[in-house]
Amino acid sequence: MYRSELHSILVQALEEAKWTRSTRDEDNFRQVICSHLYKNISPNNTEIPSTRSGSGDIRIFGRKIELKYVNAEKRDKLDTLLADIDNLIDSKVEFCIVAIRFTGDHKDNHLARAVDLPLLTSNCAIMPIADHPPHNYYGPGIFLPACYLHAIHRISITENGKSKKTNSYISVERVHNIERSCFLKVGNNTLHVDVIGSKEDGLLTFLYKRADNIKIDSLQTPQDITVPYKPTPLKVASIERVNISTEPELPGRKVTLIEQNMALFKIT
Repeated sequence: MYRSELHSILVQALEEAKWTRSTRDEDNFRQVICSHLYKNISPNNTEIPSTRSGSGDIRIFGRKIELKYVNAEKRDKLDTLLADIDNLIDSKVEFCIVAIRFTGDHKDNHLARAVDLPLLTSNCAIMPIADHPPHNYYGPGIFLPACYLHAIHRISITENGKSKKTNSYISVERVHNIERSCFLKVGNNTLHVDVIGSKEDGLLTFLYKRADNIKIDSLQTPQDITVPYKPTPLKVASIERVNISTEPELPGRKVTLIEQNMALFKIT
């Protein structure tokens, strides 16, 4: 669904939703998104299934869109978010939305304020970070279009009204450093990511969709993205800059350059 008209409509709706105040409830946020979708798509063609499991949180002409909405008071585990990405990779849904609500209460940029990330011991971890089966990719890598890795910090978070300590090793970039449009590589699968909003604006939203039948031309040698760690840094992904062209199935059809100097994150 990369570069489809529905892709463009969803980006527009999410841009407008970042300045529509919603509660901290996922159901309410879904209604907010739909209210903006209705400007381009009839409500008769937009469904919010009463039982969403397996049917998508939103359906437009039968096309399934999964939604996750997290914040400091509703911290979802990373694996809960990755279950939607798995469905996208397996072509069971067309789009995945992960929206993160921030408040002015916390002045730092730690992603762990809103997402329950796997913990790392202070040293000598023997497993990769969140090696997520069955596609075996490094889970925190899905946030790299708008986040960066750093040495482990111990921070306090509130969970069920109680304060506790957790490890943080990934934080949100400043608004001017975010990759607004980029690609993720998971094995043989390529996903495109739009990033809407920022922590500074109070809402950061990722829109994931498959990018099939594209040609990727590398512009530079990949660079590893790691968490500083002892005895050796922990790799989460690699990044390279690429050009993206069409790759038609029909021989002789025109090949068109559609994206230049884009970030490609390989998270396997």
